[in-house]
Amino acid sequence: MLPSNKNFRDVTAFVQEITMTKSKTSVSKIFVWILLGFLFVGLIGFGTGNLSGNVKTIGKIGETEISVNQYFRALQTELRNTSQQFGQQLTLQQLQAFGIQQRVLARLVTDKLLENEALKLSISVDDKTVRNSIISLTAFKGPDGNFNQDAYNFALENAGYTSTEFEEEIRAEKARNILSQSILSGNLTNKFQSQILAAFLLEERSFNIQILTPERVGLSVTDPTSEQLESFLKTNIDKYTVPESKSITYAVLQPQMLIDKVKSSDTILRKLYDEQQQRYNKPEKRTLDRLSFLTLDEANSVMANLKKNLTDFDTLISDRNLSDEDVFYGTFTNEQLLDGNEQVFAGKAGEVVGPVKTDLGPVIFRIKEIKPAETTSFEEAKPDLENEYKLSESVKLIDGKIEDSQNLLAAGGTLEELQKELGFRVENILFNSEANIPILENKIFFDTAQITTINDFPEIEELPNGGLFAMRVDEIVEARKMEINEIRTELTNAWQKQEIQNKLDKIAENMLDKKQYKGKILNFNKITRDESLPDLPASIVEEGFKLSIGEGIVISGDGESFILQLKNISNADLSSDTAKLLVSQVNNQLNNSLSADLFESFANMARMNSKLDLNEQALNAVHSSFQ
Repeated sequence: MLPSNKNFRDVTAFVQEITMTKSKTSVSKIFVWILLGFLFVGLIGFGTGNLSGNVKTIGKIGETEISVNQYFRALQTELRNTSQQFGQQLTLQQLQAFGIQQRVLARLVTDKLLENEALKLSISVDDKTVRNSIISLTAFKGPDGNFNQDAYNFALENAGYTSTEFEEEIRAEKARNILSQSILSGNLTNKFQSQILAAFLLEERSFNIQILTPERVGLSVTDPTSEQLESFLKTNIDKYTVPESKSITYAVLQPQMLIDKVKSSDTILRKLYDEQQQRYNKPEKRTLDRLSFLTLDEANSVMANLKKNLTDFDTLISDRNLSDEDVFYGTFTNEQLLDGNEQVFAGKAGEVVGPVKTDLGPVIFRIKEIKPAETTSFEEAKPDLENEYKLSESVKLIDGKIEDSQNLLAAGGTLEELQKELGFRVENILFNSEANIPILENKIFFDTAQITTINDFPEIEELPNGGLFAMRVDEIVEARKMEINEIRTELTNAWQKQEIQNKLDKIAENMLDKKQYKGKILNFNKITRDESLPDLPASIVEEGFKLSIGEGIVISGDGESFILQLKNISNADLSSDTAKLLVSQVNNQLNNSLSADLFESFANMARMNSKLDLNEQALNAVHSSFQ
């Protein structure tokens, strides 16, 4: 069946085709989406009209009609493709909810806008060009690789086309391509602009950085006064505010709480050990690469060269233009490897063995890694087995309490009664978006805490580990500023850290003014704007390019101060290969930007000069056919 998306292509596809067929224009993906986004936004704002009940079209732009069949096929294609992406069959209503239906219509209108402009400009192609395009399509080729008339007729019939209709769409598509390419190609900017930008990007700076730490300058601070802490808290109130919270009481019964009530024996544990032989007695495994050959003689010849050290496995991979992923075969036990297991498990790590006859022809194997057999005795495994057994039995005990727990709450019982009668543990927490409490790491508990309100009746919920819980919200606690006494230590540490940093920065400023040197000094030569310096603030390079030779600046860090001084500026060498490549890339981007501006101007003109009418009744009729 002929895929309809071959015939309904949006402007993105047009530009991508131009990009592939004329690499010198190098139209970027960003440029493509700018064009499509512009047309989508511009065209979607057109008004809608009525075509007096013409059921063969959903509308027209200028003198170019948009047929019902074209819109139907475009929607059908989008529905099929989107369903494949989601892994399930979607409905048209779901496409509409995602806004996809509007995008389909916008793409179709965009095609017709270009087609209408091509018609105005008398741009078209002859029958021979249409014929050559059709016979080149894979969908219409027979088993011999040549155009097949029966395949052509069958594909058109299944796609809902007449031959005349399909050929006219091919002709219109070719005309749109000619128009698009005439706008997008051949737009050149002055190369001087590219050279200026390249010179800016390739300019290099050399500077030194003096690093000051509190220890190097003997800096320390005393404890803050209450007034200083109060001022610091007020300045940083956002960091020390408890958000609105729920005061929650919950009852929980975890398997670990019942583990002491479960008895075990060596007989039980021995049986569990025997049932898990694969876990405690793992056979040797080998990780392999594999190369296949057409004939046994070829494989033998390669093996002979390997043994004579005339080649190696990596060279064989490279000679075939393969990657490591292409030859990776997997990790196998002796029993799992059906072909060549005797040779493979007799070899050593790094050794190449073979050839081995397989259903797919002769192969050779490289032993990449040997994972030795692992044996865990019963005595070694016993602690884990006992813990797992008791937890498993504890879950069964909890299962036996589910109904009693539910009945107790349904009869009006409280969380405290769950604790008294059924062994639950009752705890209280203050729940908010910033709460860091172990029980909240469980998503089910967290989600329940989020949606539970004061008036909700406690219900038994199950945890992934087999536990149970129920909760109630006692009250809503309003957001509040933390008091100094409850965070005094944290607040004191933060104040001291900031105070030390402020004093350290002042010392650095004084040293810079007096051109003093004290501490660790790093030298960096010929750094470009896009480089980053490890273990140093990200802003250092940016600040370095703001300075003149001999100037300096202090950059505040985290417990460090950095004195940056510019030593030298190296202008870009535009005669280098790197510069020439960059000039070329920048020039291409500028040319593409010019093309985008021209296309935008053209689309504006076309939009203003072409009236769009859409038949809402026909659109709704198409939508109804999908139900």
